[in-house]
Amino acid sequence: MSGHRNPANQRRYDQRTAGERLADQVTARFGSWAFICAQSVVVAVWIAVNLAAFLYGWDPYPFILLNLLFSTQAAYAAPLLLLSQNRQAERDRIKAEHDYRINQLALQFLIAWHRDAHPPGCACVRELGPAADTALAELAHDLTSPMSPPDAHVTAVSPPAASAARTPDSG
Repeated sequence: MSGHRNPANQRRYDQRTAGERLADQVTARFGSWAFICAQSVVVAVWIAVNLAAFLYGWDPYPFILLNLLFSTQAAYAAPLLLLSQNRQAERDRIKAEHDYRINQLALQFLIAWHRDAHPPGCACVRELGPAADTALAELAHDLTSPMSPPDAHVTAVSPPAASAARTPDSG
């Protein structure tokens, strides 16, 4: 599936490398009940066969070969699980940045709407004005700062200047 709109999902699904896809598939199976149940059955059969065939068992008690197989499995599973966790953390960071930018834009629009909804001489607009102008300037700076990630395509939106252009009888 491709064409995700959220930047976190674009990175997570649309822009994965072959190694990332493989890591996701393997860790999805390691973390499933089907894998846990299948591995439990294999271990139980392994132990039962080796205990029943005491003289001809290929891995007598204390099952050193089974322990070696588990160690080998863990040696491969741990890095794959870490890769998957790192990708999840990256996706969470991208999503948090995207959400933060959306919240900044929403605040800009709310301040602009408040200014437009009240007449120019309104006390709340007069008192809120300097604080809102400062907040909007900081938001515009944050949105256009060079530290923003390259895949975040959100741009600053300046509030409408309708409040300044109003006549006293239009409000």
